[in-house]
Amino acid sequence: MIYTCLIPKIPLLFSALCCVQLFAQPGDKLPRIAHAGGQVEGATYTNSLEALNKNFAAGFRAFEIDFSWTSDRQLVCLHDWQESFQRSFDLPPGPPLSLGEFEQLVTDHSQFTKCTLASFMDWFANHPDTLLITDFKEGNLDALSLLSADYPQFRQRVIPQIYQPVEYQPVRDLGFERVIWTLYEYPGGTRAVLEVAPAMELWAVTMNTDRAQQQLPRELNAIGLRTYVHTVNEYADLLYLQSLEVGEIYTDSLSTVRERELQATTTLTAADSPLLKARQERSRESERQIEDFFQLSDVLYSLSANLDPAEFTTNQLTIQALPAGTLELIASGKDPYFNFPPLEDPDQDINILIDLDVPDNSVLEVFYTTRSKPGFAAEQRVSRPVEAGNNRLAIGLNEDSPVTRLRLDPGTIPGVYTIRQFEVRTKSRPWFRFLRWD
Repeated sequence: MIYTCLIPKIPLLFSALCCVQLFAQPGDKLPRIAHAGGQVEGATYTNSLEALNKNFAAGFRAFEIDFSWTSDRQLVCLHDWQESFQRSFDLPPGPPLSLGEFEQLVTDHSQFTKCTLASFMDWFANHPDTLLITDFKEGNLDALSLLSADYPQFRQRVIPQIYQPVEYQPVRDLGFERVIWTLYEYPGGTRAVLEVAPAMELWAVTMNTDRAQQQLPRELNAIGLRTYVHTVNEYADLLYLQSLEVGEIYTDSLSTVRERELQATTTLTAADSPLLKARQERSRESERQIEDFFQLSDVLYSLSANLDPAEFTTNQLTIQALPAGTLELIASGKDPYFNFPPLEDPDQDINILIDLDVPDNSVLEVFYTTRSKPGFAAEQRVSRPVEAGNNRLAIGLNEDSPVTRLRLDPGTIPGVYTIRQFEVRTKSRPWFRFLRWD
């Protein structure tokens, strides 16, 4: 069992929020986007003609569609050949099928008429007031090249999503004037996005709800860049995100028509947002866990008492010891880490306190070994988001075998990290444990 907590560098956000000032972007208003064609009969991710027709009737005019390559290099409207394939056809996942095999499966095994590129484009041609937002799961540039070559008449209505900045210019060179940079595959944090985005003439920047709550929409808005957040279906979440200056959303079901109905009939506010409430609860739990940590009396390791940089092994890191048991870490790559010396008195139930400054929003990871599993491995790790600036985390490990070693990956961003406190504690143990009678 693993539990963890994180005290954010800001107090509980909007704890007394009772009203929202709607955010308006300059210029044309961003359209709401139906995610994967939108929900139909309670089902999501169908990328189907039924979803397109149902959500067009509900008022949507912008549709995000997932595309995957077949084995004969054709494009079909499918999120992936694994979980999505299994969910769509109730068949075991496997390698990509041919276009003909996919079409036969749609006929024989699918509740909905999942599109191919050709059938989607037929629908697209018959609905001239719609926009396509592409989500090619692999081979993005190859897919957009095919789309541009085979359907040049639709370039003005197709808005490609790019996943890395290096894709921007090739996509513009294919004739697509409006481009969305979606961040779900981009490893950089808020500062990296703010440095890179202004060099591109983007139609919008899309992010998940975690990034949206790290002030990125507000900072992008300040430099004139519009934003989307995915995937948002709750009205109160929409209000909360609008208060963070999010421009628009990808959604399965929350059309603008439905939004207007709720505005007229509900008393919900941003303070009712499940996203906001979850963030507040994480903060409260963090405070409780930090308090609990300091109730533990048995210190297994403390950076302030045991600091000896010569005992650390590192990767892509230069370590400098600072006064009072503080470490400054200079990361030169995207996979920096260092190993702590073995714990002298291992225990299977340990608690770790980390006080860390990071250069940008990133992900911290703690890897660990046990007596029964002595090698570092992905299944023995804790991963937690950290925000630019100071972070205080309490991480608990409860294993069947004593934890023997720890490895800290402070983040995935090159730059300067400062560890102000690193301490490992456990519950006070019976006297015979110290004699190794366990």
